[in-house]
Amino acid sequence: MIQVKANGFIYSGFESISITKSMQSISDTFSLEVFNGDQLNINGNDLIQILDDNKTKFTGYVDDYNLSIGDKKKPLVLAGRSKTCDLVDCNIKEIKQYNAQTPKQIISDLVSPFGLKVSSTLTLDSIDSFDTKVGETYFNAINRLCKQYNILPISDSLGNLKLIKNENKKISNTLKDNDLLSIDFNQNFTSRFSEYIYKQEFLIKDSTDSNVKDKDITRFRPFVDINSDDKTNEDMAKWKRNNDISKSINLQIVIDNWDIEINTIIKIDTSIVKNDFLVKDITYTYDNGGKKASATLVDKGLFNV
Repeated sequence: MIQVKANGFIYSGFESISITKSMQSISDTFSLEVFNGDQLNINGNDLIQILDDNKTKFTGYVDDYNLSIGDKKKPLVLAGRSKTCDLVDCNIKEIKQYNAQTPKQIISDLVSPFGLKVSSTLTLDSIDSFDTKVGETYFNAINRLCKQYNILPISDSLGNLKLIKNENKKISNTLKDNDLLSIDFNQNFTSRFSEYIYKQEFLIKDSTDSNVKDKDITRFRPFVDINSDDKTNEDMAKWKRNNDISKSINLQIVIDNWDIEINTIIKIDTSIVKNDFLVKDITYTYDNGGKKASATLVDKGLFNV
């Protein structure tokens, strides 16, 4: 059963609910509609939880509240984002310097005024120093730090922050044709190159240019760019190649349950395609047709170096 918890009350009987999660977004989104909206004690800016069989799937704030009056109905439409949305919207007021701390320690301190927690199963070394910048958003500061470690900040189901890499669990089930409501597979090679070369932004003695190959592109198609990030030329090239490979493969599936999660590896064994894929984005929906999950699957090397 799909329910919504807000202001100490639990509600059910919604016309539709959707939740969207992505490995490339620090904040999940939701929307819901109910015909008798005046009977709900939910207002704009309220904190809500969406439950699936008493298991929390989403925690966040109501950004948009729309109540209207029609013929015998008072439809209410709500939309919003997980609690990490404040990190996207809000700006840092003053410079703060961190020395010899891990990314989890630094980010935990940054987000503590928002009442957010940080979790991670990754083992990450300390960084010598990291400074915040006045006026940058909290998300930009966090993302700037995460890029140095090739890690991604996302929301968990309680609206807190989770630091991940593309190395999480592989689900045991194999999805076959009869497990899927629909499947669509697409490959596009316009953004893939035979070799990836990065050079330093400024001439540095003994600096080595990268040269990373994409074995599937056999004709001459070089990609060359300048490295202005805090990563090595080789890391930049591997990151770019893996992202290009992943983006060239797009598999859309729809299933009739909410069991799959982002950042998991799923084995697909169908008449169209057979391989292991990474779940990058998911939209969970619930309406008169029941529960469905529409997922975007990509090459499992995404975000890997």
